[in-house]
Amino acid sequence: MNKVIVVCGPTASGKTQFAHLLAKKNNGEIVNADSMQLYKSLPIITSSPSLELKNELLYHLYNFLDINSEYSVAKYAQIAAEKIKEISTRKKLPILVGGSGMYINSLIKGFSYIPDIEPEVRAQVRSLQQSLDSNEFFELLKKTDPVIVNVLNAQDSQRVARAYEVFLQTGKSILYYQKSNTKLLEGFSFRAILLLPDRQFLYSMCNNRLEQMFKKGVVEEVKSLLNEKCNINALAMKSLGVKEIISYLENRISKDEAMEIAKTRTRQYAKRQVTWFKNQLQEKDIIEFSNYEEYEKILTMVSPPGFEPGTT
Repeated sequence: MNKVIVVCGPTASGKTQFAHLLAKKNNGEIVNADSMQLYKSLPIITSSPSLELKNELLYHLYNFLDINSEYSVAKYAQIAAEKIKEISTRKKLPILVGGSGMYINSLIKGFSYIPDIEPEVRAQVRSLQQSLDSNEFFELLKKTDPVIVNVLNAQDSQRVARAYEVFLQTGKSILYYQKSNTKLLEGFSFRAILLLPDRQFLYSMCNNRLEQMFKKGVVEEVKSLLNEKCNINALAMKSLGVKEIISYLENRISKDEAMEIAKTRTRQYAKRQVTWFKNQLQEKDIIEFSNYEEYEKILTMVSPPGFEPGTT
């Protein structure tokens, strides 16, 4: 079977560096599995791979999407699957790297085809969601699609909005479409590596990343987006830190407050990612570490004990 290596884990866990070294050692190429690193206008705030790394080997599906565009899981799965097949045809090892669990699952397990949502419908739903609190919006969904509310909660704003817009667009529950499953990589085997730092060390890594972003010019990056008249409701604008930096640029909070709030949100997001990968990614090799010294040791090993790249 053709083989795919998956390097996954929470934000700031060291996936990029680990995967890069793994690719260099095993004749591999990198395929992005991070929903926000698709966008070309957000290289700093999404911690996209550097030009130096991209000059050393081939990276695919990074920083190419217009900031106002949106990518469904189905669309991502289709283009990523084609890229993986192309890499395999050239006798290279595809290495899928990222923290977007749904993207990764769409390639390993397959995905449910859901019709594209018209921009007008999406704008209507987002406007309505902003005008109501989370519980009120959830009650609205319950009236239109009473079945889906049994698998969602009011605080999961993105999935609630998605369910509501699908019903408005199609007249059917999103569960109707999720019953079907399309698998695009038949004949491929996957080997997943989960990088799992100790919780407190992960939080310190998140904090350090945010501090480095501010030093590298992330405020100017977000300011440029606003100057380009980006759609403030675009999916890309939900990248961690964007909302806080906009608040700073609009003089509603200080720069230090923006950084601290962004740090908190990033840590919360990392915690949710850890939970998802532990529970939803069934077969995986877990690499745990609790400080930079242990992480550096892992990098020198490249292929951790008990892991042979390319095996099933």
